[in-house]
Amino acid sequence: MIESTSMKAYIETVDERKAQIELVFQAVCLARHPSSSDISRFTHLQRTSVCGRLRQLEQDGRIYKAGTKIDPFTKKTVNWYAPTSSKVI
Repeated sequence: MIESTSMKAYIETVDERKAQIELVFQAVCLARHPSSSDISRFTHLQRTSVCGRLRQLEQDGRIYKAGTKIDPFTKKTVNWYAPTSSKVI
């Protein structure tokens, strides 16, 4: 068992975060006009995790908020995202 304070546990957490970022990026690239809720449904990640990963991708310049749309489930106005480059995958 790994101690929660061990370096190995920290590295595994970092690796998991990187994998989630790539998963969210792929969802943005493959889906049409995805919102954070859409990406959460596609990837089975919690929406709060998706929001953090989207924020990181925006800061890295890999995606941007491309517009707004009405979420079909909540009927609220939400942002949707697009990759910043045509060379996405």
